[in-house]
Amino acid sequence: MIRALPILLIAASLSAPGGAQALPVGEVVVEGTTFVSDSLLIRTLGLSTGTAFSPLQIRSGVRALYSLGYFSAIEVLVDSSSGLANLTVSVVENRVLSDWRLENPGDLDDDDVREVLTLLPGQTVSLSDVEDAISSIVHLYREDHRHMAAVGFRWEEPDSDGRSELVFECDEGPDIRVGRIEFNGNTAFDDGKLRGRMSTHEDAFLRSGRLRESELSEDLRKIEEFYHDRGYPDARVTGVERSMLDDGRHLLIEILVDEGPYCSFGEIGFSGGRSLPDSVLRRTLEIRAGQEYSREELEKTLDNIYIQLHDRGYFYASVEADIRRSPDQAGLLDVEFTIEEGERASIRRIEIVGNTRTMDNVIRRELTVRPGDLFQRSKLVRSVRNIYYLNYFDDVVPDFRMLEGSSDIDLIMDVSEKSTGRAGVGVGYGEIDGLNGYLEFGESNLFGRGQSIGVNYQFSKRRHDVQLSFTEPWLRDTPLSLGGELFHMTLNRTEYDRKRVGAAVSVGRPLPWWDYTSASVRYLVERVDVYNITEDSTSFFYSLRDEDWPQWTSAIRLRLGRDSRDRQVFPGEGSVNSVTAEFAGGVLGGDIGYQKYLLDSSWYMTTFWRFIFMARVRAGYIAGLGGGILPAYELFELGGTGFYGVRGYPDRSIGAVEGFETVGGRSMLILTAEYRLRVIDQVQLAVFADAGNAWSSLAASDFSDLHRGAGLGIRVEVPMLGIIGLDYGYGFDGPDRGWEPHFQFGASF
Repeated sequence: MIRALPILLIAASLSAPGGAQALPVGEVVVEGTTFVSDSLLIRTLGLSTGTAFSPLQIRSGVRALYSLGYFSAIEVLVDSSSGLANLTVSVVENRVLSDWRLENPGDLDDDDVREVLTLLPGQTVSLSDVEDAISSIVHLYREDHRHMAAVGFRWEEPDSDGRSELVFECDEGPDIRVGRIEFNGNTAFDDGKLRGRMSTHEDAFLRSGRLRESELSEDLRKIEEFYHDRGYPDARVTGVERSMLDDGRHLLIEILVDEGPYCSFGEIGFSGGRSLPDSVLRRTLEIRAGQEYSREELEKTLDNIYIQLHDRGYFYASVEADIRRSPDQAGLLDVEFTIEEGERASIRRIEIVGNTRTMDNVIRRELTVRPGDLFQRSKLVRSVRNIYYLNYFDDVVPDFRMLEGSSDIDLIMDVSEKSTGRAGVGVGYGEIDGLNGYLEFGESNLFGRGQSIGVNYQFSKRRHDVQLSFTEPWLRDTPLSLGGELFHMTLNRTEYDRKRVGAAVSVGRPLPWWDYTSASVRYLVERVDVYNITEDSTSFFYSLRDEDWPQWTSAIRLRLGRDSRDRQVFPGEGSVNSVTAEFAGGVLGGDIGYQKYLLDSSWYMTTFWRFIFMARVRAGYIAGLGGGILPAYELFELGGTGFYGVRGYPDRSIGAVEGFETVGGRSMLILTAEYRLRVIDQVQLAVFADAGNAWSSLAASDFSDLHRGAGLGIRVEVPMLGIIGLDYGYGFDGPDRGWEPHFQFGASF
C-alpha cells in the first residue's frame, strides 16, 4: 500500500511546473522489523536518502520485498511537507518457525506427515507455505479414506527468541469409502465392463473401497483407452461427480462418458520419402481394412514400421499416422502412414560406462554391434540382452550421442554393477537327512574378467559333498569355454555306503549358425567305492556285493543346448532346452559302463502384469554299455528338488518297484507347471504342480501312472548368497500322502 501525506503537496512535488525534477528522498524510517535488518529492507526497496523519489520505484520495490518471503504485509507512507519525500515503511513479518505439531490428528501418523512437510525450525513461514502444508496433510487424510477431513491452523505466541509454534488443528472426519460407481452416457459397454478396467473398486468383501485421486485419474485414462481400443476413437470422460450416499460413510462416484461414433479402419496407405516397398511395410501391419478401430493395434503398427526402418540403418526416421474420416462411408477411418527415412546412421564409436569392476572387453565381447556397422535395432536389443544375461549388472541402458556435421552416432552402453560374489551358509533339518546344510564361497566375475570359481560343501546325516570348480568362458578371448572341477562325495544309505572322488573337464562354444545355441563336451574320471552293502540277499542292492570295489568310471557327456531366456535369474520370456548323451566304459575304459540320455525343456511366458507361466519337461533313459557295470546308484530316483525333483515327495522316494522295494528306474518322466508372481525383481512367489515317475524299462513306462504333487513356494535372490527358495508341496499319491517342505539353494528353479 502506498499512502501520500499531504497528497496535494506530493502531487506538486512529483511534477513541478516547467519540468522540475522530482523531490529527493529524505528520511527513510522502518517500522515492524524484528529479525530482518533495516539496511536489507531499504536496499531492496531501492529508495534511500538522497535518491530521486519515484512512485514506480516504490511499486517495484514493494514487489521485491514481498519476493523475499519475509513479510505478510507492507505499507509505505510518504510525507513531502518538508520539501523532501520522507518515507515510513511499515511491515508485518512472517512468523519464524520454532516447530509444528498436529492437534487431534486421529489415526494420522505424525511420522508420515513429517515425511511430506518441508517446514523446518528457524524457517520463515508465509501464508502460502501454511496452505501448502495443509494441502499435504489433507491429501494424507484422503489416502486413508478420510475424504471429509478439515485442517486449520493457528500460531502460538512467540518465545523469547521470537519464534512461534505452528499448530495444525485437525478434524479427520468419518472413514469414507467408495460405495457405488456408476456411469452415465455409456451404451456400448455396461457399467460392469467399465468398472472392470478400474483400480478403484466399490467397498465389498476383500475389497477396501479406497479412493485415491491419483488412482482415479489413472482409471479415467484406462476407461478412455478401453474405448479407443474397441472402435471408439473419440470417446472421452467428460467429468466425475461425487456425492454422499444416505449412510454418510460411502461415496457415489458417477463418471460421465461421451462415447462418440463407432469406427472401423478403412483404406490403409503409405507415403513419404522412402525406399522400403509397400510389400515390406504391409507385413508390419497389425490393422486391416474393416477391422474395428484400435489405438493399441495402430501403435503396434507404428512400432513395427520403426523396427523395419531402424534395422536398415534409418536411425533418424520419422513415421506419422494420418487418420482421416473416409469421404465415401461414415464410420470408416482411412490411415496413411507418412514415412521420412532420413539419412542412414553408422556407429562411429562404442563407449562402456558405469563398469567400476568388470573389464571393458568382458562387456564388448557380448556385443553383436561393432564400430563402423550400420545401426540395426535388432542387434542393439540382442547386445543389451547378452550383457544383461551375464548376471553381472542390475541394469543395462543404451544411449546415443549425435555427431555434429555427420549422420553417424556414438553408442553408449551404461551399466550398473551388482554383487557377483557368493558367500553363504545354511542349516536345516529333514526327516530323512536329519541335520543338513551347506557352506559355499564363489565368484562369477573373478577380478572383473568374467571367470567363475566356486567351493561348495553340503552335509547331512547321510552325505558329505565337497566340490571345487573353475570356468573360463572366453578362452584367449574366443567364444570357447573351458571349465574344470574336483569333487569328493560320500553317501550313506540303508542298503550301502558310497564314496566318489574324481575330476572333470568341459569345453563348449556357441554355434554361430543356430541362434542362442551352444554345444559342450565334458569328460569325467572318478574312483567309486561302495561298502557296507546290505547282507539281505532278497534286496535289489545285494548284487553290489558281487563287484570288486572300488571301481573306476571314465565317462564323456555330449550336450546340445539352446537358451533364449531374457535373463538367467527369474526369467519372464523365452526357453531353455537341452539334450544330453553320456557314455561311460567301452572305448573310454574304466569298470563302469552305461549310456544315459536326458531331455530338459523349460518355457517361460509373461501372461499379464507380473505373472509368469513356466512349463517344464524332463525325460531320461539309461542302459548298459560295452559289458561294463551299470551300478544301481546311476539309476533314476525321483523326489524332492533338483533335476530329478518331484515336490511333495522326499528325495529319492520315487522309482521302479522291484519286489517290495522301490529302486532306481531306467526310464523317467517329470512334468512341471508353475505360475509365478514377480513381486519385485529379486522376489518371486509360485504356485506349482509336479508329476513324475521312474520305470524299470522303456517298455514298462506308463505315462498315465505319475506321482502328483502341488503346492506353494517362494524364491529370493539374496546378494552374496544367490537364490534361496522354500517350497511346500503336497504329494497326492503313494502310501505316505501329505505335505513335504523343500529347501532349495542355487539357480535351478
